[in-house]
Amino acid sequence: MGQHHAAREGGGVLRLDDRLRPVRRSRSGGIVGFRRIALSPRIQISNPSEMAGMENKMRQIHFVLLLASALTPPLAAVAQTTIDPAAIERDKLLARDLAAAVNADARARAEWAAKYHSQREGAYSQSDLAKMLEDIARVSRGVTVTGNDRKNGWLRIDLRAANGKSGKLLLDTDGSPSNGVTRFNAYARPSAYPTQLIAQPVSRAALRKAIDDRLRFAAARDEFSGSVLVMKNGELIYSGAFGQSNKNFNVPNTMDTRFHTGSMDKMFTAVLIGQLIEQGRLTLDTRVVDVLPDYPNADAAKAITIRHLLSHQSGVASSFGDPEIDRFRPFERVSELLPRFAAKPLDFTPGTQAGYSNEGFILLGAIVEKLTGQSYYDAVQSRVFDRAGMKNTIYYRVDEISPLRAEGYRFPDSDFLGFGTRIGNSTFQGRGYRGNSCGGAYSTAGDMTRFLQALRAGKLLSPAMAEEMTGLQKGYNQYGYGFLHRKIGDKTVRGHNGGGAFSGINSMSRIVWETGYTVVAMGNYDAPLIEWVGDDIVHMVAAQS
Repeated sequence: MGQHHAAREGGGVLRLDDRLRPVRRSRSGGIVGFRRIALSPRIQISNPSEMAGMENKMRQIHFVLLLASALTPPLAAVAQTTIDPAAIERDKLLARDLAAAVNADARARAEWAAKYHSQREGAYSQSDLAKMLEDIARVSRGVTVTGNDRKNGWLRIDLRAANGKSGKLLLDTDGSPSNGVTRFNAYARPSAYPTQLIAQPVSRAALRKAIDDRLRFAAARDEFSGSVLVMKNGELIYSGAFGQSNKNFNVPNTMDTRFHTGSMDKMFTAVLIGQLIEQGRLTLDTRVVDVLPDYPNADAAKAITIRHLLSHQSGVASSFGDPEIDRFRPFERVSELLPRFAAKPLDFTPGTQAGYSNEGFILLGAIVEKLTGQSYYDAVQSRVFDRAGMKNTIYYRVDEISPLRAEGYRFPDSDFLGFGTRIGNSTFQGRGYRGNSCGGAYSTAGDMTRFLQALRAGKLLSPAMAEEMTGLQKGYNQYGYGFLHRKIGDKTVRGHNGGGAFSGINSMSRIVWETGYTVVAMGNYDAPLIEWVGDDIVHMVAAQS
């Protein structure tokens, strides 16, 4: 694997469901863990039968909509800690004891939980930790530790199940001699790709074969399901589809399959805002109150600017996971979603921090509606999709059926290491009545490619405005205004990811800005699998002239 994989392991996933908050970030900004939070009135358990005996604790891992290690506030660098030999040995012992307990019986797992339970306030209880081991044991049928290390305070343990699948368990410990565990995070880990990635210009045939080999390696291990399109301007480099869009009916994925876009819609919303700025209807420093004078939180409306919303610095509170919200209630305008969160206190003072906010982009959608007089759906159709030639992108309502619509497949909540079999994602909390300005359309690899090409060609925004929106900005690390922005060598790669772990949603769109190469990978499996495969392709493409 290339070196970028090592950096990416410290990354997290852009989430639809805000119930897991990032708890630690790397010096470069990558999310390295998410906090499981105690069950509160805001949290809805989607499958109570899986949580028998744990009514007062949230025992699910839900990630939502996604960037892997791209969306991270550079506000407080995590201090590097020097780990002494004794600490290293304690970590090895903890990992060995954990595997032994998983491979033993319930009594051994309870003893491990008692030994490694932290006394720190707010730490997971012994029953929490025992349940974690029980979940791993039930799905894995035995584990082997293949490695462990520390990064930014987290103990990272690589585990391999009896069936050969791998996962990464991240433990936050309290620094005491007993190495007490305070919380954990976990995700399925894709198989290591054994072939060296292309890192220099090659022939089209060689590039095409390298891309195909990488995809087939992942698909053969059931680590990729979706479609991939690679182009340079109008030149087709690679096109291929793998896996099934509906496993119940054995429907294969094709290049015409429409996949859930996750958070990639944020790019559409950013373009709409950029158009309004170019028309003189807005500026980046326009306040919410200037457009929505009746916004329920008057103080927030006076403090939040368009810039804050686009760069995830608004502090707008989350509404995901609130059991009082009927997520399947019909609506026709994005502004109808504002009551879900608009009256809530802000999470922080706008402009002082960066915290990924789906609600911030819902608010931007409401602003679009107010200034255009159109619903968000009509505005994005006429002002983005039509101009870009996107004829296969649609905001399905929950009851709409289409043979081209891919079903998502996710690991169950209790299989947080991805050792077992995927299930349908119909119960995933991030889904609702319809997508909106923060995410949730369905599109094809071809349409998302057309969007990126139209953006670079000046069909959606002027070159100057496109540069402003996609260029690197203050706020999230490697992020602009609604667009991811990464540097690969002397090139910049811009776009967005969508989906996340345990969602059955994961897609990515990238354009190498200087050369016009585009890489779009649409999928119906959990993150971070598509990021690993897609990022490998992006790195190979970015090396081309």
